Amino acid sequence: MSVLVAYASRYGATRQIAQHIAAVLTVAGLDVRVRPTTVVDDVRGHEAVILGSSVYRGHWMEQATAFVDLHHDALVERPTWLFSSGLLGPDQPHSDLDRLAEELGARDRQAFGGALEVGRLDLIDRVLRLKPARRRVLPPGDYRDWDSIEGWAHRIATELAPSVTPGFTPGLTPGA
Repeated sequence: MSVLVAYASRYGATRQIAQHIAAVLTVAGLDVRVRPTTVVDDVRGHEAVILGSSVYRGHWMEQATAFVDLHHDALVERPTWLFSSGLLGPDQPHSDLDRLAEELGARDRQAFGGALEVGRLDLIDRVLRLKPARRRVLPPGDYRDWDSIEGWAHRIATELAPSVTPGFTPGLTPGA
């Protein structure tokens, strides 16, 4: 089965999540392609799609929402999963994730913690972080829960490839 893992990532944390999900699916015997949303011309060559986006200022990146608009009909026709990555607090809604999951009839959606390395921020994001309230809400660090990410990927793999290949052990990190 061919699976596309498409992502929109500004500083690379969401890309790394997408790559980790793809590694789990590959170990399960699936044919996986990992691509930024901006380079995907057509999703119809894939039987399933996993789409993820970084969250900035409470919303998915424009590249990810444009991807959904462009490929909407094809995404509705195939099994699709969505994920977000960002430094959203528990009181902040995941409105884009929830709205798009409902719109596409996604099989599941998941919000993962993100990572913030202040030295990699562009000028605009550095300036926005100068406000004390922003610094409190956006603390530097890596808040991705790799066990949770891997568990979610294993559940997708099990759904897509119920008769997994030998050597696939749920809970085992790819390459371990």
